[in-house]
Amino acid sequence: MTSIYRGDYDVVVCGGGTAGTLAAISAARNGAKTLLVEKGSFLGGVSVTGFFPHSFYANSGKKAVGGIPQEIIDELTKLDGTLGHLRYEGGHLYTHTPVDNEILKSVLIQMVVDAGVDLMLNSLIQDISMQGSYIRSLVIRTKAKTFTVNAKTVIDATGDGDVAHMTGAPFNQGRQDGKMQPVTLIMRITNIDWDKLVNGVPTETPILWAEKPRSTAKTPAYFRGILTQWEDTEEYNQLFTDKNHQLFCLSPWATEATVNTTRLIGVDGTDYDDVNTAEIKSRKQVLETYRFLLKYVPGFANSNLVAGHSLGVRETRRFIGDYELTEEDVLAGRKFEDNIGLGAYPIDMHDPNGGNVTFKQIGDDGSYGIPYRCLLPQGVENLLIAGRCLSATHKALASVRSIAACMVMGQATGLAAAMASKDNKTMREVDIKVLQATLREQGAILE
Repeated sequence: MTSIYRGDYDVVVCGGGTAGTLAAISAARNGAKTLLVEKGSFLGGVSVTGFFPHSFYANSGKKAVGGIPQEIIDELTKLDGTLGHLRYEGGHLYTHTPVDNEILKSVLIQMVVDAGVDLMLNSLIQDISMQGSYIRSLVIRTKAKTFTVNAKTVIDATGDGDVAHMTGAPFNQGRQDGKMQPVTLIMRITNIDWDKLVNGVPTETPILWAEKPRSTAKTPAYFRGILTQWEDTEEYNQLFTDKNHQLFCLSPWATEATVNTTRLIGVDGTDYDDVNTAEIKSRKQVLETYRFLLKYVPGFANSNLVAGHSLGVRETRRFIGDYELTEEDVLAGRKFEDNIGLGAYPIDMHDPNGGNVTFKQIGDDGSYGIPYRCLLPQGVENLLIAGRCLSATHKALASVRSIAACMVMGQATGLAAAMASKDNKTMREVDIKVLQATLREQGAILE
């Protein structure tokens, strides 16, 4: 198929998940002619398919995330689309930030449009053209047509690092044996009886209660139940690979919840056949899990399953950058001279073998720096990485893959790409001090 020339861009952002959406907003606001290409029909990725942007605050109480991410929360607040940053007393996080997924979808689209970004939804990066160590053009496939665009700078926010992979940049995948964290399909369930649920299902962690819109009584915004008492049932043993399986319920609404409890192990999110099979199996698993909840678990007897979102992939390629963020960096709360923002989410490890979820807290002030060098894939001069495909170890990724950290990376890479394109510099030639100073002016928190 002959491609149609679409134009020349200062910045092309590939992937419209959490990181990519903020990267596009940031680049356009900073004067770059920006194109955002997203394979799906909406923006926001995991943040709009059931989960919350946790950890705007570190476990010390320090504010760790500001800038455009906080602007999004402020806009959601005006629309009753968030409960704000809720203090979680005694929990594994200092705050939770419940958001309404559908309102967030609308807010992100509007912010992208208002910034002047050229947005292409339902579009896939099919190929790239390189000149030496520079990406010069990208081929974008849509259902009806194929387009070619030229780019001064490119941001890969595809999650799997698809564009970086096309360049031949080196990467790691999984832990040393190649195994990766499991994938999950999150469920949304309505008409839950919260009183029966919290009184009938044990928990080892505090319940986060909150006042919610259009409700006269507080209900849980975060509840982490343990399904131990049903371990002897046939259904439990068919569904769950671990003992004391956890039921994570998150909700900005009074009568429903997003339920995170399903998982599939041994899935390679970069392999088409693996993902295709996982999509099929996970739909079946969601229905079977819901029927298990209906049958056994208090609070779900009169509930309705209204959505099983899109498959959530926690880990695939991690591109080797000029620095690799390590577990030791995270646990020590280490800061760097080239910080572009902070991460404050604990190491949240979903066992690749199917065991229990574990959390490790961050030391020092409860936050760690995200170095600019982790966003520079080796061998390519006009490409930045944003999101979970950054340069990090398997264990460090279990923290820095969080939504809030991806937002931080998005804002920083968008600004850096705009600076590089304006000054005709490579990504490594960007003045880190100027980048940091501008990020601070824009409300980002760097140390």
